[in-house]
Amino acid sequence: MEYLMTYGWAILIIIVVIGALWKMGVFSTSSTVTCSPCFSYFAYRDYAGGTLKLRNGPQTVNITSVVGGDDPTTTQFTAGQDVTIDGIATTGDVDLTLTYTNVDSGLSHTDTATIHN
Repeated sequence: MEYLMTYGWAILIIIVVIGALWKMGVFSTSSTVTCSPCFSYFAYRDYAGGTLKLRNGPQTVNITSVVGGDDPTTTQFTAGQDVTIDGIATTGDVDLTLTYTNVDSGLSHTDTATIHN
């Protein structure tokens, strides 16, 4: 009991400081994710300075439009081929929408992602 009376105030101050630091987010383990939520069909590879690099999925596709960036110079991509999209804004969160057609089935699809700068 004497121990708590002697050191109780110090322990209380330490608990308050730890609580304040936790509330300010010092102990937060959040990472800086560039693409979240990311595309469901295309695999995220890299992003820097307004240029996004993706990897095409298992089918050959034709990218028909890109909203939020420039259309790629090549429009047809085979399975596993890298897709580079330039012209993405470098500030704030950017919603990117890719519209593509599956060459085998002829069906059109839309895939969206949010790029965090």
